[in-house]
Amino acid sequence: MAKKTVTLYIDDTSIRLLLAQGKQIKKWADLPLEPGLVKNGVVHKEAEVAAKIKQLFQVRKIKTKKVNIGVSGLHCLSRPIMLPQLPKVMLDEAVRREAKRVLPVPPEKLYLSWQSLPAPEGKSQVFLVAILCKAADALFKMLRQAGLKPDLMDVKPMLLARVVKEATAIIVDVQPTEFDIVIMADGIPQPIRTVLLSGEALSWQEKLPMVKNELSRTIEFFNSNNPEERLDPDVPIYVSGELANESELCQSLSEELGHPVLPLPSPLECPAGLDPNRYLANIGLVLKKISPADESGLSVTNLNVLPTVYQPEPISLTRIFVVPAAVIAISLLFLLTALIQNTSADIATIHGRLDTTDRLLQQKLAQKQILTEKIAELEKKIAETETSGGNFAAAVASLEKQSNGVNGNLEVTVNNLPSSISLVNVSHTSHLLTIKGRAPGEEEVLAYFRELEDSSRFSDITITSLKRIKGASLDFILLLGVGE
Repeated sequence: MAKKTVTLYIDDTSIRLLLAQGKQIKKWADLPLEPGLVKNGVVHKEAEVAAKIKQLFQVRKIKTKKVNIGVSGLHCLSRPIMLPQLPKVMLDEAVRREAKRVLPVPPEKLYLSWQSLPAPEGKSQVFLVAILCKAADALFKMLRQAGLKPDLMDVKPMLLARVVKEATAIIVDVQPTEFDIVIMADGIPQPIRTVLLSGEALSWQEKLPMVKNELSRTIEFFNSNNPEERLDPDVPIYVSGELANESELCQSLSEELGHPVLPLPSPLECPAGLDPNRYLANIGLVLKKISPADESGLSVTNLNVLPTVYQPEPISLTRIFVVPAAVIAISLLFLLTALIQNTSADIATIHGRLDTTDRLLQQKLAQKQILTEKIAELEKKIAETETSGGNFAAAVASLEKQSNGVNGNLEVTVNNLPSSISLVNVSHTSHLLTIKGRAPGEEEVLAYFRELEDSSRFSDITITSLKRIKGASLDFILLLGVGE
């Protein structure tokens, strides 16, 4: 059975919910929002919006807590970036440095996501998306209050581009408070513009000139910056949102701009009563979650702009060690109990034999010598049993000593762990402690290295691996020497 995909899109005027099973739309809902709850794409009243989302899920009888989120492009920046060819381990740092240079907002105020794209020989190309921390943090605070767990996130212009099958097209989406313009050339959506509509409840006489002007400027900007790849007149302009149902306005737009203007079709079959123009962002999320990349003209197929800090946490140290420790403790307890029972049974047997021997001594003095030898033999067995018990006690003491050493080493490892570093794997042998973890950068790893070194717990510490992985993280491996 195909998996269910729950999608949620929130803007200033409404919450749009859509549930699909595979490629079949099963449930949908559109709940209007009062002015001021969400303003300019930022959630201002988290508790009230969260309550409305809970109500919407209850009315539509949706119990799933994992959701895929679409957000407005108002507080997002995106662009392709061309870099010299670099090793993968260095690419993330290079992208962040370039973002600091080209973006108008300091990187510390942005959540950055990127995906590699095909590039000319000797070059590296990535597509970068940056979201304002303030807008994203307010959204995820509200989702947490609603009891929802975000699994995937994307911005509406990128979701609309995913719906288009052509690799080169123009997209215009008009909503009550904003409109998006996307020019997609060879599968790369750039430029992307999201324009805020001033005023409230503007008529088409007021909105259409604004849309035409911005669209004309965007096309001219693209053509002037790409003289060898200018947009041909047969490149379609796909319209969605409120404009899709205005055929006369679309005809006027086509005549003025010299491109065919067509409603953006939904790639999913829509049930009766569902207006796809209201839910194309949600449909784009469904496609992103379930569809192969080759069904869309979009090259940026796998980019999840969900910030790393809001993604599911890695496996914790407690989860790594609780089960093995419990197994070891139970095994030791079982062995100890069995040994005590066996020893008690042996002692009881020996005592019985001694009593029998004593009675025989009283009855048969003639057999005194034989009985004396038997007693000596039995005493020898007792001594051997006591020696075995002593050896067991020494073994238990040795195990306790080793366990204390391991616990001490792990305690130092965990107590000195910075909050920004997560441990992926910890292994301990008699002479070596191996730590594998994930950190935001080299400085955090070096800080952790120094803390472990200052603890004087380990004979030597070596960093054997530093590997930058896709995203904002750095995998590392530490080897720590331990005493006898």
